[in-house]
Amino acid sequence: MFSLGRRLSLCAGLLRPQAALADIGTDHAYLPVWLARQGRISRAVAADVRPGPLKYARRNIERYGVGEIVSARLSDGLSAIRPEEADDIVMAGMGGLLITRIIAQAPWLKNSTKHLILQPMTSVEDLRRFLSQEGFAVCREQAVSEEGHIYTVMLCIYDSPGRVTGELYPYIGILKANTEDNRLYLLREMKRLQDRARGLQLEGNQVNAERLLRIRGRIQAMFPRQE
Repeated sequence: MFSLGRRLSLCAGLLRPQAALADIGTDHAYLPVWLARQGRISRAVAADVRPGPLKYARRNIERYGVGEIVSARLSDGLSAIRPEEADDIVMAGMGGLLITRIIAQAPWLKNSTKHLILQPMTSVEDLRRFLSQEGFAVCREQAVSEEGHIYTVMLCIYDSPGRVTGELYPYIGILKANTEDNRLYLLREMKRLQDRARGLQLEGNQVNAERLLRIRGRIQAMFPRQE
């Protein structure tokens, strides 16, 4: 039996016991197959918009004997998933803008009984802003490093529209400097903010440059002081 990488392992750890899973952008269906073999889910739909990966997903489902629990389905996002088929929805390994589009096209996700486990590869700021505007609360968030890159995984639940969040939220979510991976993520964001501020200064946009440097300073203050 294969093992999950660190990103998917973190996603798996955020699922509720015996949840009905929809794994969107499943690729080879490693996550639902592994969860089914571990007895962690009641059922799962392994969905992908691409026929090629879905062919390998079906092979893995058959190879590991989990066909009674996991089904593979061609689906553009959640378009082919019925609300009653999924309690927990995983969207991992895709861009943040794609995740926002998928969520926006599935209004049935605005239900506090549904849990979203999101692992964006890009455009994380845009995704966080979208979630906040649409009323999704990030209840848990953890950074994870894998193959020299650092990512974040979020557990989100619909709460209320127009949630108010602070100026740090788009950049670091609810991460704290309490794990090595979290600290790596925060350090990366500090560098990005500094680089963006420098670019704004060169453009003569001092006001926004100072805003980004202030945010960077607030993130830096999260780290414990060295005596």
